[in-house]
Amino acid sequence: MQTLDEKRTNCVGQNRYCKQIKESPNLKKYYKNNEIGKSFTEHSIINSISDQIKFTRELSQFGMSSTFSCDPGILDHIRHHYLQGVIYMTHKHDDMLMFKKMKPIHFMMKYKWLIVGDHVPDALRKIRYDSDVAFLECNSVMNNGTRDIAATPVHIYDAYVHPRDGISINFWAHWTNASGLVLTHERERILRRLDLKRYPLKIATPVGHYSSDKYDGTFVDFLEDESISDQDPGIRSGYGTSMLLTEVVNAQDVLIENELWAAMINNNSMYVMLSMGEADLSGGILRILWDRTFTLDYVMPIWPFRVGFTYLAERESSSNMYLEPFSPAVWWSCLAMMAILALVERVTSKTPREKDGAFYTVLTTWLQQDASAVPEGASGRWAFTVLSVSAMLVHAYYTSAIVSALMSTGRGGPDSLKALGDSKYAIASEDYDYMRYLFFDVETTWDDLEYLKKKKMTSKFYQELERGVELIQQGSTAFHSEYNQIYPHFKTFSDEHICKLQHVDTIPETLTWITSTKDGQWTEVLRTAGGWLLETGLGKRLVARLRIPQPPCRASLLAERVKLGDIAPLLVLTVFGALLSVVLLGVEILVAKAKKARLPEGDAKVSLENVDDIPDIVEHSNYIE
Repeated sequence: MQTLDEKRTNCVGQNRYCKQIKESPNLKKYYKNNEIGKSFTEHSIINSISDQIKFTRELSQFGMSSTFSCDPGILDHIRHHYLQGVIYMTHKHDDMLMFKKMKPIHFMMKYKWLIVGDHVPDALRKIRYDSDVAFLECNSVMNNGTRDIAATPVHIYDAYVHPRDGISINFWAHWTNASGLVLTHERERILRRLDLKRYPLKIATPVGHYSSDKYDGTFVDFLEDESISDQDPGIRSGYGTSMLLTEVVNAQDVLIENELWAAMINNNSMYVMLSMGEADLSGGILRILWDRTFTLDYVMPIWPFRVGFTYLAERESSSNMYLEPFSPAVWWSCLAMMAILALVERVTSKTPREKDGAFYTVLTTWLQQDASAVPEGASGRWAFTVLSVSAMLVHAYYTSAIVSALMSTGRGGPDSLKALGDSKYAIASEDYDYMRYLFFDVETTWDDLEYLKKKKMTSKFYQELERGVELIQQGSTAFHSEYNQIYPHFKTFSDEHICKLQHVDTIPETLTWITSTKDGQWTEVLRTAGGWLLETGLGKRLVARLRIPQPPCRASLLAERVKLGDIAPLLVLTVFGALLSVVLLGVEILVAKAKKARLPEGDAKVSLENVDDIPDIVEHSNYIE
């Protein structure tokens, strides 16, 4: 009797005389080991039971767990996350009977098979297409019945099994005592498995919205018609990707029309046909769900649309709009630069009038006003040139910052599920099975989603798509749907609405894949082909053609109109400055009168005649007196 640990390292050989090798990490190491090669060649003609048992025992001398077994069912007890190697020794009487006892899963890529003998069993014609089988011909290492390692290398062949054309033997590698294992035709081996020679692959594709009464053409025409790309984006991308995969592996596509996508109780659904092996590929993308992983393989990720909440964001005006374009540090640096330039202007001034107006010259120039005070002298004019260039740069940067702030106004709002839960927006969702039974009506480990559902879900949560569009237009509800389904309704929106559309995605892209039969014989080659499509960008190009772009916001090309509330603080500040100027004027008049009272009458008149800064109203009041 064998223990459980022994069964985990067992392997099956010829009929009831089987040998299994647990690879560490793969079968190639066995071939590379010179002593192992010696074991193969010393027992190259293995016809007797004693030779087979002796061969198995010698393998354990080199750190390889091996077990002699007569039961092919022992492979069912091997843990599949370990890569296993199987040595099968041919027998002229029972080959067909032995392979009939093997399950198709035993020939998948998780097992590496080495056929040792003088012929390839005919039963190999019925094993899986993606089986990794090598053939070592015993007679190839014998010379007149004796071993001659130095003269004759050990040739190892790739046993390629095509589902229609049968088995073929192709040279793959050779082994010598000096070189070990040398792979000479590995590239050809890979290409053979990527060429199905126009073998038909069945693609199960849901019919969706197609109807011969509504569309004047076949179902294939409907799937490939780009003029109606707003219909069934998931089916279109699934079909297109499946066609790309079949083209890469040089297969012929056979379209199977289905009524439903993922119904488990309807025999005419894509999900059931894939799980039963009646179809090889899905013509519609499916999201990864826990129960589906037991019956489906996910071979290529693809995502043509977004799913989430869509809503109109209110315009977010800022009372500090004319201060926000510059950060506090930039404002302080501008003030420091003004002080430096004013000091330079004052130093380079030639007259007392220029010196007194140096600061205002800098300020008015920065504000793009005519200061009418170009200094005299070379140094003063150079300083004024530097000031003008500086003012131009500051004004340009500030203007662009203002325009950017205006353009981005109204594009804010909640950008996460938690923020949406804390906002004033209500939420609603389109009512179909995935949203109702797998997203909102079940408890998840997604904390933000549970937070949103707890705060916002109401008895009127599920709404029809047309009603959801109306709620979005009203600007008070965030509606959950697939973007490509809701997009055609945006043609009724005004440009102002389009500019305020916001999205909060809820389903990441990696959750949607092209699927195939679980552990199917095409899984590995299709996954390899899918990886190549993504690496070359062909997959993304297909998605780009199917993905419906966000409708353009024409108003975004211009600065948004400024409203009274935006400039109210500036108006208040301007009025305050105007009133302050009147107050300063009164102070100047009082100061002038005080000076006049302290001077003799004659000196006061002379003084008033020579002072240019006193306003005319002061002189007029003096004449009246």
